[in-house]
Amino acid sequence: MAYLPYSRFSYSFIGLFIIANVVWNLAFQPYHYLIDWGGVTFQVIACLISILWLGFAFFKHTGEGKSFWLFLALGVLSYLVGTLIWSINEFVLQTDGVLRSLPSSFWVAQNGFYFIALLVVMYKIKNYLLTIRSLLDLLIVMSAAFTFSWIFLINPLVEQGKENILLSPELLYPVLDLGMLVGTLSFFAASSSIFSKQVRVLLISGLVIQIIADTIYTYLHVMNNYSVGSINEPLWLFSILLLGLSGVYHNPGEQEQFIVQQPKQTGSLLFKLSLPHLSVILLALYAVILLYDVNPIAIGLFFCVLLVLLRQVVTLLENEKLMQQLNGLNEALEEKVKERTDKLVEAVNSMEHLAFHDAITGLPNRRFMEKRLSQAISRPGKNHDKTAFLLLDLDRFKNINDSLGHSYGDQLLKEVGSRLVALAGKNEVVSRIGGDEYALLIENTTSEKAEEKARLILNSLRQTYRLNEFDLTVTPSIGISLFPDHGNSMDELLMKADSAMYQVKASGRNQYKVYNRSMKMKPIFHLESALKKGIEEDEFLLYFQPQISLQTGRVEGAEALLRWDRKDLGIISPGEFISLAEETGLILPIGEKVFREVCRQSVAWQKRGFTSLRLAVNISPLQFQQDHFIELISSILKETGADPRQIELEITESVAMESGGKNRAKMSFLKKMGFQLALDDFGTGYSSLQYLSQFQIDRLKIDRSFISSLEKGEKDKTIVQLIVTMGKELNVKVLAEGVETESQKAFLNKIGCDEMQGYLFSKPINVQDFEQLLLSETG
Repeated sequence: MAYLPYSRFSYSFIGLFIIANVVWNLAFQPYHYLIDWGGVTFQVIACLISILWLGFAFFKHTGEGKSFWLFLALGVLSYLVGTLIWSINEFVLQTDGVLRSLPSSFWVAQNGFYFIALLVVMYKIKNYLLTIRSLLDLLIVMSAAFTFSWIFLINPLVEQGKENILLSPELLYPVLDLGMLVGTLSFFAASSSIFSKQVRVLLISGLVIQIIADTIYTYLHVMNNYSVGSINEPLWLFSILLLGLSGVYHNPGEQEQFIVQQPKQTGSLLFKLSLPHLSVILLALYAVILLYDVNPIAIGLFFCVLLVLLRQVVTLLENEKLMQQLNGLNEALEEKVKERTDKLVEAVNSMEHLAFHDAITGLPNRRFMEKRLSQAISRPGKNHDKTAFLLLDLDRFKNINDSLGHSYGDQLLKEVGSRLVALAGKNEVVSRIGGDEYALLIENTTSEKAEEKARLILNSLRQTYRLNEFDLTVTPSIGISLFPDHGNSMDELLMKADSAMYQVKASGRNQYKVYNRSMKMKPIFHLESALKKGIEEDEFLLYFQPQISLQTGRVEGAEALLRWDRKDLGIISPGEFISLAEETGLILPIGEKVFREVCRQSVAWQKRGFTSLRLAVNISPLQFQQDHFIELISSILKETGADPRQIELEITESVAMESGGKNRAKMSFLKKMGFQLALDDFGTGYSSLQYLSQFQIDRLKIDRSFISSLEKGEKDKTIVQLIVTMGKELNVKVLAEGVETESQKAFLNKIGCDEMQGYLFSKPINVQDFEQLLLSETG
């Protein structure tokens, strides 16, 4: 409780205050004047403190029950006013007029206000009709009490010649007190719905002590034995302070937890219902005692009344039980409805979250991005501010799913999402819009800031990913479009960003581009349709790039590189269509055609006298993983008559690192057939140096990204030298791709690299030009 320290102080204060009053009365008992002044002072202080506490409860309470604390405070105020009037008359005016009896009226009014406060609580707890029933019960008890008071108290005093006693307000004390007693009992039985246990104990204790004090005062007054400092005065003080302290402990925020009531015990319920009827029975019994010798019919009337009342009590008891059962059913129903409602709300929230978020990464999905982009477009901004839409795709992500399985692919998607979220700043939203594509929305930005963000993303996503026992390196390709420069809708911006990303893919991946109007819009479905048509019309052909020995400078072999000779566009490099071919599965018929043409060309050059020429051909991961791959290779060899010893199959690290073991078995079988095996783009994928000794590899091809960076720093030089040294230790040939400068060639020659391939010697050329190159060497 927030007021606990203050409440503990209040208990201590009340205890010391009452003790001080008792000690004062005992110490100054012979001094009537000091007793009077001390009694008044103690009563005024107690009333002011109680009014303060009750006022505190009144102002912090909200709702209908607020008036309960008001009437309690008015009751204490009436007592205070009565005490002050008595003091003025006793110490100043010293008259026997109206002022002499006026304080008693205020003291009686105190009980009246308490009585009204109890009715307010009953009205708050029950409905209108039940409140009237409770009021009638109280009136029944009070009528019986007044009757007995007249018989045993007022009438004997009148017969003794004290007619003026009829004007004394003190005679109302027994009647009001008995009514308060019944009201207090009802309050105890029902008030748990709005008050905590501690508050109820304080209120009931205060009211009961008030009733006891009034009873003592009435008795002493009637017997002419009352004097200031009597035992009832500390009880009055105690009652007033307890009622005030209940206001300190009352916390309106706690009342809701007390609303659900436990079923009442049959005994307490029977007592509550029988109390008003008991007073009628006592009154009737007294009437029978007086009249039974006059007329025996009184006895019969008494028993009839008794049976009627008992029947009424039983009926009320049954009704109360039925009401309790009904309330219990309502509470159970409300609890069930609340439970169902909570589950429904939870389900709706979960469905809404699933509708707008990706299941794998937990990131917002395309639908969320569309909604957020629409809001960003409609929101007014500064004249020079733009909204940037970055679309990024993971390069060769399909290889990971195909070789390691979708569980590794999902882990990678989550890690990429985490890195993107870490880079996102204010007014930036990261989403996964499908497959291996992510989007980043940047509001209130510029083209330069969007490009800077793209560079940060590239640097972050290029870093190695540790997934269980594998170290993966994955690069992104990023396309950027801007609102309002490139479109006014999600579809337009996505299409423009996709076109820019398409250009990145065609340029070798692992970079970013901002859309411009010179970029051709090439929808994926159109490109896929063209690919199928190209396969049917035999639009694909092979170019060959020489592989040169660094020791002799002679051509040792050639890599077969695919080109698409589109009738409407001319020669197209594989960077523009290989990714789509892999995604759609069209790489399978393309790969079969390429291998067949390499075998045929190998046979043709063998017949021309180039017997030592090695031809290398790329095998896609999807192609290698086909169950019938070995049978297909064998049938093509048989069909073309090619010598497998003159053909080198280039596979990626992802294929070699396949965890199931099937690919390794295929590699072993291919070696037995006579094929040479090369590991392509070595160092960019799985950092699998520790597994290399397990593979039957003939050649390592160092990725061109390491070679192009040789002149930029020592780190890549160290990596390249390490690969060459390791190759020599494992008796594996090492070939460097992408050699374009003499300094790169000199460094490779210095560290003992075996072969090189690149534009420094020759770009990829067609069959006729390659034959001329071979003839020039022999001539």
